[in-house]
Amino acid sequence: MTTYKELFGKQIQKLSSDPTDAQAEGQVWYNTTDDVFKTVLSTGAWASGGNLSTARKGLGGAGIQTAALAFGGNGGTTATEEYGGASWTSGGNLSTARISTTGAGTQTAGIAMGGNAPPVTNATEEYNGSSWTGGGNMTTSRGYLAGCGTQTAGLVIGGDEAPGLTGKTEEYNGSSWSEQSDMSVARSQLGAAGIQTSALGFGGYNSPSSPKFTTATEEYGGSSWTTGGVLGTARYRVAGSGSSNTAALGFGGYTNTQVANTEGYDGSSWSARANLGTARERLAGCGTQTTALAFGGFTTGNVATTEEFTTSIFSPVAATWAAGGVLNTARSSASGTKASTANAALIFGGHKGSGSPANMNENESYDGTSWTEVGNLNQARQLAGGAGTQTAALAFGGRIDPNSPTATTNKWDGSSWSEVNVMGTARYLNNGSAGTSTAALAFGGNPPTTAKTEEYDGTNWSEQNDMSTARLDIAGLGTQTAALAFGGNSGSVTTATEEYDGTSWTGGGALPAANRRQGGAGTQTAGLSFGGLLGSGSPNVTAIALVYDGSAWAATGSMGTARYYVGNAGGTQDAGICAGGLTTGAASAVTTASEEFTNEIPALGYKTLTSS
Repeated sequence: MTTYKELFGKQIQKLSSDPTDAQAEGQVWYNTTDDVFKTVLSTGAWASGGNLSTARKGLGGAGIQTAALAFGGNGGTTATEEYGGASWTSGGNLSTARISTTGAGTQTAGIAMGGNAPPVTNATEEYNGSSWTGGGNMTTSRGYLAGCGTQTAGLVIGGDEAPGLTGKTEEYNGSSWSEQSDMSVARSQLGAAGIQTSALGFGGYNSPSSPKFTTATEEYGGSSWTTGGVLGTARYRVAGSGSSNTAALGFGGYTNTQVANTEGYDGSSWSARANLGTARERLAGCGTQTTALAFGGFTTGNVATTEEFTTSIFSPVAATWAAGGVLNTARSSASGTKASTANAALIFGGHKGSGSPANMNENESYDGTSWTEVGNLNQARQLAGGAGTQTAALAFGGRIDPNSPTATTNKWDGSSWSEVNVMGTARYLNNGSAGTSTAALAFGGNPPTTAKTEEYDGTNWSEQNDMSTARLDIAGLGTQTAALAFGGNSGSVTTATEEYDGTSWTGGGALPAANRRQGGAGTQTAGLSFGGLLGSGSPNVTAIALVYDGSAWAATGSMGTARYYVGNAGGTQDAGICAGGLTTGAASAVTTASEEFTNEIPALGYKTLTSS
């Protein structure tokens, strides 16, 4: 009899506690404490992503989890949105408004095919990353169809020719469509995955009589269809993702109600995977079997919900924001101690939102549970820079009454503030600051909008090399020799991130969406951004939070309350704190609420083995 060691090269070990490193994947051990055999296997799970700007159903999708495209939908729209891994931003509009459409390709080389304009259309459009242009028309006009592949090797299957279901298959070569062998089962509102030469069609609406939906799966090899394994849950209005007909994912849809069921296909059979967080129909999907994106759809109304599916040997505890202590005084535009920990923070100054004078000098200290009023600032102000710790802080610059910038610098020793040497340039800094009370950094600000950078050595301020991009409403974090500046307004709201090394600024990874007036915590290689105003124009207050790894930003758990002009009271990427801020566009919408962030905690997904 073949032994486990002969198969896998290792003996089954006896361990008193489970291993914690990735080398445990696929191995079996006996846990002597729990008296069971265990292993670690890959699992998949859905997590919340940034919502679409426009809730919609019947939309088309293309791309991958971190670079997706959404277009059309609702009652027929031309609206296009691009996803960067954390949030959606507006793209170029379709030429033809449509619903019940489908898509394929990538975010920068996408394709929209068919749909209901109305009436049903054969129009094909190609996307180049900024705008749509007409492509070759399909041979058959239809809606409720499915598609996959690329912009130069696309595939459409099934649909409704209005009237009448179809099993027609067409291939696209980048300029024209050609009809191929029909599917065995004519149907509409089905799911699809794969590429032109290795595709999958599954589920769908196949009859006006009961049952209206099917479990049927068919595999396409580039010329003809063959029967595949049946879905575990019969459904239509379903979405799919995947790289081939042997590695696909199907999710969502409708039976007699919206479903959240997710199933994975291995080339012969479907197996249950983790359910979507939101059951829905007429959604769109893209990506692969292991990293997928689900967006939009319909529940009791159109939804903007986006979810990301990721497969890993880790089953992490998700990042969360939890309510912290309530400030004694509601405020926005406050400053804080960037070098403090979340349970030993300090917030000072700000704007009361109403009354005169509106600028504040109140100073509050946090112990991880509650805020306590301590010694007031020498000068009431808002939008100042902040640095240091709970017992050794620095407040500099900002806006004083009546609406004037200041260069005043105050130092906090744990009990009182004293005035020290002023900055070289008076300015409102918002959160353009970093460092400690003896090694602080100030950058950006207004008026006028500036790129100026200054360093404080514990006694004096000295001007340094400018940032590449002048901006106000900026956010910052880190130290004097390793700082991060991100977002802000440089004439328009920007995604720009810059890194400072103690001498000069260089470009970092761009924010996934243009943001201003957000907060920041952590270090240059482990940063945290939270809240803010997305885009220009009317305030789009957000609760979004992002983490930075030294090169790129990624979405993490959102705050419970959307807000901007937040107080940076300190913390790290793993344990940050946000205090106060504005919750709407109204100046009176100041809040006393604070929230504490706990970053995602990696953990191996242990499985207990049982006999069968």
